[in-house]
Amino acid sequence: MTSIGINDEPNEALPFEENFIEQAEYIDRERFLELAAEHPYEASILKKLTGGGAKLLIGPRGCGKSTLMRKAFYQILEKDLDTALPVYVNFKLALKLEPFYVNGPNASYWFRAWLVLKVVAGIWDTQEQLDSLILPINFPSKAKIFKLIDALESSRADGDLVEQFSVRFLSDLVDDIALENELKRVVILIDDAAHSFSEKQQEDFFDFFRAIKSRLISPKAAVYPGITSHSASFHVGHDAEQIDAWVKPSGNEYEDFMVSLAEKRFSGTGLDFVANNEEDIRFLAYTSFGIPRGFLGMLRAIYNSPEAYTTSDGSLNKNKVLRLSRTGRDMSHAVFDSLTSKLPSYESYVQNGSKIYQTILSQIKEYNKGKSLEKQGFQFAIKMPVDSDLEKVFGFLQYSGLIMPSGSILKGEKGSFQHYQVHTGDITTENVIVGSRTKSIASFLTVIRAAKHQAWPRLTTASIFENAGIESKDFVLSLPLCHVCSTPRSNPEARFCANCGEQLKPSSTYEALVQQNISALPISKRMETRIKQNSNIRKVRDILIDANKETLLGIPYVGKIRAQRIVGHAEEHVS
Repeated sequence: MTSIGINDEPNEALPFEENFIEQAEYIDRERFLELAAEHPYEASILKKLTGGGAKLLIGPRGCGKSTLMRKAFYQILEKDLDTALPVYVNFKLALKLEPFYVNGPNASYWFRAWLVLKVVAGIWDTQEQLDSLILPINFPSKAKIFKLIDALESSRADGDLVEQFSVRFLSDLVDDIALENELKRVVILIDDAAHSFSEKQQEDFFDFFRAIKSRLISPKAAVYPGITSHSASFHVGHDAEQIDAWVKPSGNEYEDFMVSLAEKRFSGTGLDFVANNEEDIRFLAYTSFGIPRGFLGMLRAIYNSPEAYTTSDGSLNKNKVLRLSRTGRDMSHAVFDSLTSKLPSYESYVQNGSKIYQTILSQIKEYNKGKSLEKQGFQFAIKMPVDSDLEKVFGFLQYSGLIMPSGSILKGEKGSFQHYQVHTGDITTENVIVGSRTKSIASFLTVIRAAKHQAWPRLTTASIFENAGIESKDFVLSLPLCHVCSTPRSNPEARFCANCGEQLKPSSTYEALVQQNISALPISKRMETRIKQNSNIRKVRDILIDANKETLLGIPYVGKIRAQRIVGHAEEHVS
């Protein structure tokens, strides 16, 4: 599967490109509030995110976690300032600290200091939006905080300088702020939390999260499903309530939410695609599988090249819409495939996972043969318990947004089953429903909107493995490669390469990711060529170290919005 990223955008920057930025953290406050649609369960979610207690907001990449965290931040600023103070922090670059875990014995110490420093920096950001906030006299200067953060992210550490930045220091600092401002609670909203693909780093984060929770501090964290490793002392449900951010792609509420999002993004552009093509827009919404980022990618493609998607009467071309509907599933497959780079030891799980996923699609397609449109389905059930290797694969598929769990089903003597829904974009693209000869947007919508029935293919670990042509022995943990000849290590303790004899170096996921060519990012070939022809940017690292985006902004037809989008892709590549 290939990713559809920045579609072949026109050379000239378009006036409303900002409307189609996917990542909430890159939109200023005023535009964000204008462009964000209301989540079907927004009131309930925001009540939990702005209130007391620890919460985990969970969902796959692009499902709207950052939007909800931002909304919670702004809601407290606007409505609850008399009693609460919001602090928004983004931990997406936590993997920059991973070299400490590879090269030294005190990694947890440095990482914990970085976490505290990031929260303190977040308090400074809040103060900039809130002139009335009184900071204690002993509050560290902004310059000092950012200098220390930069040093730690560059793997330069000075124990004497960061020694004071402990959890106790943060707690005392927040106590002083609350006393000075007569606050009842401080809500720390941690976006992109525990996204590091270092298991030990994730565990250290949850120890930190649990340690800062207090009567006064209410931490909230946005996390991924399927790949998050909690520490031994952290228990979901007891230490933090879990909130699901992923909108189930079904029903009028879902359709109205996505149509509202489309209307807001096209507002002011002079292009009235939504009102005149509402069924097509609703179809694209379903094929994004509850992930607004995928949906916005489709809308941006239409905005960038309206002439390519419309007919002579101004309506959307149905065949072009069907092709465009693949965008969401391509994005999710690209996220899944990227796990071979981010979790190289699990390469066999990713490769076999692709086979397992295709097998599941085939099983659902076979189940639908001969059934009327109203009786066709796009779910499956797996008998419990599930093999541990298959469970790991299912976790990766959830993280990528390819399967959505929808509850346990008890079937008496037949045992218990876990029920899943499969990505709608794959269901339509792979002709799992309807059929290749009769497919149309109307027929797809008939199946998707049909009353949900209680029948679907019931699978087992054994049946999935058999049909995929794999066995348990095919799941192996890969050892790091030799940095000289790329030969796999002979064993985890090996110090020298068995092939070339070179001394083996510690393996760093972060270093491997930033050394990749920018072709690994979800940008179009046209944009990649333009960047390489007009700058010295070749690797992901070059984008990340481009201070103030000066190099990117010097490239023809790359303005502020496009530069921010490219930087966003690079940051997500290492998060």
